[in-house]
Amino acid sequence: MASERRRLYLLALLAILLLAAALRFYRLDASSLWSDEGNSWAMLSRSYGAIAQAAAADIHPPGYYWLLKLWSSLFGASAWAMRSFSAAAGVLLVLVVERIARLLAPAGEPRLWLPLLAALVAATNPLQIYYSQEARMYMLLALAAAGLFWALLAQPLWQASAEGSGGSFSRARRTWLAAAGYVLCAAVGLWTHYSFAIVLAAANLAWLARWLTVRRQPLPPTGRRSLWGWLGLNALALAAFLSWLPVAVNSVLHWPKGGVAVGPAEGLELILRALLLGPLHSTPLPLWPWLAAAALLPAAGVAGLVLTQRRFALPLALWLGLPILLMGALGLFTDAFLKFLLTASPAWCLLVACTPLVVGRAGVRRALALGVALFAAVLALLTLPAYYQDAVARDNYQGVAAYLAAAGDPARDLVILDAPGQQEVWRYYDPGLPFLALPTTRPPAAEAVDAALSAAAEGRRRIYALFWATDEADAGRLVESWLDRNAFKSLDVWQGNLRLAAYTLAGDLQPLPMTPVPLGDAFVLAGQAQPDSPPHVVPGDAALVQLRWQVLQDVRQRYKVSVQLLDAAGQVVAQRDSEPAGGSRPTDGWRAGEQILDNYALPIGWGTPPGEYRLQAAVYDAVSGERLTHSGGDAIALGSVRIDRPQQAAPAALIPMAQRLNQPFGPVTLLGYDAYRQGFAHAPQTPLQPGDMVQFVFYWQAPDPLPAGWPAELAGTLRLGDQSISAPLAGAASGYPTSEWQPGEIVRGQVSIPYDGSSAQPQIEVAGSSFPLAPLPH
Repeated sequence: MASERRRLYLLALLAILLLAAALRFYRLDASSLWSDEGNSWAMLSRSYGAIAQAAAADIHPPGYYWLLKLWSSLFGASAWAMRSFSAAAGVLLVLVVERIARLLAPAGEPRLWLPLLAALVAATNPLQIYYSQEARMYMLLALAAAGLFWALLAQPLWQASAEGSGGSFSRARRTWLAAAGYVLCAAVGLWTHYSFAIVLAAANLAWLARWLTVRRQPLPPTGRRSLWGWLGLNALALAAFLSWLPVAVNSVLHWPKGGVAVGPAEGLELILRALLLGPLHSTPLPLWPWLAAAALLPAAGVAGLVLTQRRFALPLALWLGLPILLMGALGLFTDAFLKFLLTASPAWCLLVACTPLVVGRAGVRRALALGVALFAAVLALLTLPAYYQDAVARDNYQGVAAYLAAAGDPARDLVILDAPGQQEVWRYYDPGLPFLALPTTRPPAAEAVDAALSAAAEGRRRIYALFWATDEADAGRLVESWLDRNAFKSLDVWQGNLRLAAYTLAGDLQPLPMTPVPLGDAFVLAGQAQPDSPPHVVPGDAALVQLRWQVLQDVRQRYKVSVQLLDAAGQVVAQRDSEPAGGSRPTDGWRAGEQILDNYALPIGWGTPPGEYRLQAAVYDAVSGERLTHSGGDAIALGSVRIDRPQQAAPAALIPMAQRLNQPFGPVTLLGYDAYRQGFAHAPQTPLQPGDMVQFVFYWQAPDPLPAGWPAELAGTLRLGDQSISAPLAGAASGYPTSEWQPGEIVRGQVSIPYDGSSAQPQIEVAGSSFPLAPLPH
């Protein structure tokens, strides 16, 4: 019976370890390397000595990089290979958690459910899974912390505080193994990250508390000498780190301090969220019950240990609590520091698994154990699928590089990297465009930055800027302000914590005749300039316009400017909303007598039908959204823009669309579409109310070659509830019939339809084929 039970236990443990491996190795390289991982990659090309020199100038010791270099000699230096080191450490951590949980099982308790439950909680923990898929040192740090406490709590070493190390040969061997494990894990932890000192402090406080407790009882001489043995173990661990200790002290004392001051309630919420979910963007809603469970379950686990295994309650509480207290004391409440809670994560998992110990009845304990297992499984099911598919789970350098490789021109375009540490990851993904890293000094020198940008922009068509950690690298926004003054921003999107901005350099602008337009008493739109009149652009490029504001008196209100391109039906084809000068000259800073040059670039979406479009501007209150008016209304006519047919087909993969379909409709294919409440393209999930107009933007592709009998004008019918509208595929106002489409061409068509509240399920019909679209938010 015992052997059968052991066999079942081992099979269950193997299943949990396989689950842990699957969750950590699945889509291991799907998300992009981010800047710190790029630094890990760059270290691999250096010698072990050069790695130490580079680490000495950083805030991390070189231990992780040395081990990663050894790992890469076996598995390579790809993103998958580098991250597999952390994934393997993550699986080993689950096994160590199970080993510790075996020590926690009360005497006489069936030693099955507690270690398996602890392993399951660790295996499915989103925080551990996230950092098991990152080529950084944090999973190795967590593994070293768990190994340290496993060695500490192992019976020979833990009982040495009470009984000394005497006894049988077998017991002495186990004591020496535990002691060696403690020294090894302490040394590995110190060489991995300086924050490991707090884990050592927790272990030493736990051992000392145990020693003081049992010292009140009569002890044999070996027990009285155990304190010296314990000090000797810590001395050995420190001796293993001694050569690096001066560098560590200097780095910690002189590294710039970070963190954010938050209140106790907000700080507690951030800590619980980190322990429960890590940096995952997908969260179960409502979140507060899960956060409450993240606090109450380990608290119940501590109470359960006090009732059943009192000697283990304090060590686990210190292991979990000291890193949290350190973060609270230093105000380390940012993403850059919350990952240090990984050292406390194994303790959190163990205490959560100990929750059933708080009750005495075996049947109730089994029910509680099942509830904890369901808690861990449901949390993983609600969060991990979205994480694995999240393109911006980490700063998406990979996606940005792929976009620039397709859209950029190495001869005429330039990439600006606006923070240190970006160069390495950018070299890893290298899209083939030249790049310039600015600023080069901290604090940056304004004249040097301006001179470097002016020289680099000479002869360029477009500049792509990758902004990251600018509060540290360029707090004065020198790079972005120069670009706002001298170029036309056409794109500004976040990819995780990375922001990609695209700027077009116009060359010579031609002032266009214009009657000054006063907007209130404070300022006047005194003029405009464009590259030519009328400007010609192609889809995928940007229409440029420079506005010149004359300030008549000081402005105290903040306004935004909206520049729009409209088709013949008045539908918005392209739009750019911003505070003046790309946000660098907000209106509440305008003073009488100033003249403000304000650049705008309207990105023309791929597939926009060729033709003449109206250009207009409007000014509105940044808070209320109310537009300022003039004698001609609330919009200012700026002339027209001619959109020409592109010379090459649009790359379908680069066209942003909310819903991708690739659904054939007779001779054409619907690649995808966007749908949103009219005027809410920036917030497409805004719920609809009856009476709202819904804007649909469809992306159609012609076959290549065009078949015989290709229709002169192909129309579609859109149905929404009891409403329907029929229009040519390119839109009723486009004047672009299918007879003019080219083989393989992608055409963008816009349709507006009222929402009557009867149904939120739209349907599109073309060439006798009907297809249901995704339900709209309502």
